[in-house]
Amino acid sequence: MNNAMLIVNPNSGKKEGRALSERVAAHLGEHFPNVDVRLSSCAADVEVWAREAREREYDALFVMGGDGTVGLSFRGLFEGARENSRLPAFGLLPGGTGNGLARTLGIAPDALRAIESYDFSETIPLDIGLVNGRPFAYTVTGGTLPAGIRKVSPELKSRYGFLAYVASTILRMGDGEHHALRIVVDGKERKEDISSFSAFSANALANEFSRYQTSVADGEMHLIALRDALLPSLLALLPDILMHAVDGDDRVLFLHGKTIEISCVDGGLRCGVDGDDGPCLPVKLTVRPGALRVFALKKE
Repeated sequence: MNNAMLIVNPNSGKKEGRALSERVAAHLGEHFPNVDVRLSSCAADVEVWAREAREREYDALFVMGGDGTVGLSFRGLFEGARENSRLPAFGLLPGGTGNGLARTLGIAPDALRAIESYDFSETIPLDIGLVNGRPFAYTVTGGTLPAGIRKVSPELKSRYGFLAYVASTILRMGDGEHHALRIVVDGKERKEDISSFSAFSANALANEFSRYQTSVADGEMHLIALRDALLPSLLALLPDILMHAVDGDDRVLFLHGKTIEISCVDGGLRCGVDGDDGPCLPVKLTVRPGALRVFALKKE
């Protein structure tokens, strides 16, 4: 491999990307003769540059930022691409607040440790989730608790990091709002009264709490939903959480399939995509199995 592009969102998370970019680029320079460093100033930059990496057939694309930044890069890589388009190998460098996809891939929580952990001679397949045909990196969410996370300002993210998400979620636990959802999984329909939901192709956090283990290359979409987000109900889940068995609790809905469609029967509901505002219901969630090759981690 010769040519690598490094896209950095300097405003993600605690806004350390600009300071770290030179050190990351120096490490990449030991493995790639040509390293093209780009510091974004807006979301459009990330999409445009990722598309350029595909069209100019870079060997590798590295993205430093949070799930939202990674999702933008996925759009640039896949939207408008032909079926036989050659995609660069992908490397994720955590720089956001939640960094959910990085956790799911087992990547170290900071960019410098992450870049040192990659084996640049080996890649593994990664499923790409789509919401209404558009790629996303980590989750599509809806309801009471996820809405609180989307309301956290960039300033609070920068100052308090992941704790800002935790505080916002706790403040919304007393909200008894519910939505009547129509959920269709691989053609099988059901109606459920739901408080909050999260859909994903793989999720390390869900794996911690359930017996059903999602995988980054299992070819499925997954939906986990809470029927009630009030504090007493959440506390009642603790025994099952500790036993890694929430998927067996009646208060939790955990579904799996190639295609998941969600619509709101009792009005409008806006979704979140990778922590930012996304489309209103209805949405159709699909997956492109093994569509992207990501750099493997060094074996210990």
